[in-house]
Parts: sequence; structure tokens; C-alpha cells
Amino acid sequence: MSFHWLILLAAIAVELLATSALKAFVAGPVLVAVLPLVLIGLSFALLSVALRVIPMAVAYAVWEGLGIVGIALIGHAFFAEHLTVPRILALALIIGGIVLLERGVGHGASEEDERRLV
Repeated sequence: MSFHWLILLAAIAVELLATSALKAFVAGPVLVAVLPLVLIGLSFALLSVALRVIPMAVAYAVWEGLGIVGIALIGHAFFAEHLTVPRILALALIIGGIVLLERGVGHGASEEDERRLV
């Protein structure tokens, strides 16, 4: 796995932490409410580093898609949010869409385009 993919995974982890903190601290003091904003900014910064090599459509789909799946699992595990069969099916479709998108990117690119991405 390349450095940029690891950075993208870090961006997803930070986004999950930020969204979880947003939910957990919704009724907390104002100073604590700043934490999710800082984390979201860090997640965007990490995403921007990953975008230097990973195609934009793939990076954003992975970032958002895995973020949605991850936050649904966190919501279920820590915030008593229900995972119904239709929701699980929807999450599986999101994962399937990400895989299809990733497999389709670059198949029409020339060798020169692919060399520029490396």
C-alpha cells in the first residue's frame, strides 16, 4: 500500500473521530465543540495530500464512502443507532460502488497520464 493510500486512510480515521466527537459533544461546552472543527480541517488536509497521487473521483469516493460506513458502525456501537437490513444493504451498495469506481478509473488513460500520477 502506498504512502498516499495510508494518508487517505488516516484522513478517513480523523473524519470518523471528528463526526463521533460532534455527536458526543453536541451538548457540551463551546470550547469542546471546536475539537470536531479542528479534526475536520485535519481530515481535509490529509485528503489533499492523498489527492496528489490518487485520482480525485476514487479518493473522494473512498473518503466519503468509508466514512459513511464507518460512522454507521460507530453510531450503532456507541450511540444506540439501529442497523436495519435496508441500511446494511445500502452500506454494502456504497462499498460496491467504491470498488466499481476504483476499478474503472485509469482504464482509458494513456501511459503518459499514468506516469504523471506516480
